[in-house]
Amino acid sequence: MVKPTPLQLRNIVMAVLMAGALVWNLSISGAWWLTAIFSIGIVLSLFSAYLNRPGAQP
Repeated sequence: MVKPTPLQLRNIVMAVLMAGALVWNLSISGAWWLTAIFSIGIVLSLFSAYLNRPGAQP
């Protein structure tokens, strides 16, 4: 099993933190645009972690 790179770990941690903020924002009925920003951030962080995997083609 390949160990994740530090950049992948950072991206995964950020995705988890943004998911927590998204749940919090939804629980307090926060602004819709914050929900959109958190959602986009989660997708981008996970996609970046996928692209930066070891052995990915440049």
